[in-house]
Amino acid sequence: MTAATFLPRASAGPRPAPVFLVVLALAVFASAWCCIALIAHTGRVSTIWVSNAFVVACLLKTPRRMWRDILGTAFLALLAADIVAGDAPVRGVGLAAANIVEMLTIAWPLRRLGFDRNFSNSEVLLTFYGLLVAACTASSAIAAATLNLTLGLPVLASMLTWFGADALGLSLLLPFLMCVRPSSIAGMFSPGKRLHSITLLAAVAAVGSICVMFPSWTLSFLYVPVLILLTFRRGFAGGAIGLAIALGFSFGMVIFDHPSASLVTHSLPARVAMIQLYYSVIGFTIILCGAALEERRKLEQSLAIAAKRAEASREEALVAKEVAERASQTKSSFLANMSHELRTPLNAVLGFSEIISGEMFGPVGDGRYREYAGLINSAGTHLLDLISDILDMSKIEAGKLELNRERLDPSALVAECLQLMAERAAAGGVALEVGLETAPRRVSADRRAFKQILLNLLSNAIKFTPRGGQVSVTLADEGALCRLAVTDTGVGIPASEIERLGNPFTQLARHSGQAGGTGLGLALVRGLAELHGGRFRIASVEGQGTTVSVFLPISPPVAVHQAG
Repeated sequence: MTAATFLPRASAGPRPAPVFLVVLALAVFASAWCCIALIAHTGRVSTIWVSNAFVVACLLKTPRRMWRDILGTAFLALLAADIVAGDAPVRGVGLAAANIVEMLTIAWPLRRLGFDRNFSNSEVLLTFYGLLVAACTASSAIAAATLNLTLGLPVLASMLTWFGADALGLSLLLPFLMCVRPSSIAGMFSPGKRLHSITLLAAVAAVGSICVMFPSWTLSFLYVPVLILLTFRRGFAGGAIGLAIALGFSFGMVIFDHPSASLVTHSLPARVAMIQLYYSVIGFTIILCGAALEERRKLEQSLAIAAKRAEASREEALVAKEVAERASQTKSSFLANMSHELRTPLNAVLGFSEIISGEMFGPVGDGRYREYAGLINSAGTHLLDLISDILDMSKIEAGKLELNRERLDPSALVAECLQLMAERAAAGGVALEVGLETAPRRVSADRRAFKQILLNLLSNAIKFTPRGGQVSVTLADEGALCRLAVTDTGVGIPASEIERLGNPFTQLARHSGQAGGTGLGLALVRGLAELHGGRFRIASVEGQGTTVSVFLPISPPVAVHQAG
């Protein structure tokens, strides 16, 4: 039969098990009678009292519907102990009632606050010690009044003795009763911990034995480091068992009048009170250490859970990243492979629209047909440009765009591009200027890519430059690099937006609907520049203009061969 057999179950019904109540009654009666009998020859009020701690622990660990039976059982057991010890029934009722008031003053607020489950929490411990003072004050007042009326004992002396005994007993036992679990005690003696636990408990017993054998040395202070070490290594369970061993040695020395140098000159009640006070301080220290260790354990568990979740999230993110990258590669590969299929029918539409608008096979009749054919050709040309940009960007992302490097004259290419953009600039009222004084004579680049870079930069600059503004193109030899720069006097770019530009499908929030486009222009420029082994840079002042610079290698990259 285990201890769990005697404990009530919340789901067992509205009343506690009879076996539990019988065991509780016997425990309360025996502990109360022993405490009274221990010092019966020194006065009516005991200087050691542990019964209330057992009852409060039962209250805090059971549903409130069982409290009436538990308190009733405890009241009858205390009354019986008082009567057996020689008290009149009236006095016994008053003293038992004082104890019941004390129990309720502690248990009821803790249950209402929800502090009845986790005594290892520092907030709960502080609340408990505050309630302890109030409860012991109330019960000592009732008990002192009872003893004064029935025996004529002085009220203040009775109150002080009662308060000290109850406060010390509760503070010493209740936290351990609430924190120590049978599983923790069993864990102390598991195969991996048994030898170490026995060694630590033997150290406590060794200190007690030394105190017995050499009473004049006053070595009881050695309990403190040993008990704290035991608490650190085995938690509340280790500290509680070690403290019980130490208490057994000390109370044994008191009961059998052992000639301890520090206590032999005092009366029995004084010795009991001093031992209780001494071990209450040690117990309080153990409780704080155990609470700190428990909070650290919970924090470690929370951190471990958080670490596992973070690791799981990281793995999910990696999987999602791989899936996204594969999807992007698949998309890019698909678009790159669709180049011919998309361009061929569109080229046919453009070719036939040119034939119609040029009336190659005779007049079309109504002039509106010629106008419509021109609109088809213009829209188709724009669509072809967009498709070309998308396909080129997809090829760059898929790593399928191959450069055909040549030794080119960059000045001639700039002139060709300016000629192509002259009509658009004139329509927008934008002046085009060029500066080629420091241009390099040759540059190693792909002709189509070079023109695509410059045409995209000019198109953007003209698009965002108001009428009457200016767009200039400069070429400069900067050692190993050729700097191609397009500067406009347009609207400029906010500093917070510059970092985003150059990414595919990115447009300025304030200008996204101003002039259309896909947002691929600068991304394509950047991709082509990096494909050449160059780089891309934007400098802008909002409201004053923008300079976009592309740096391309003047000489082709040197292939590095590794010996294998």
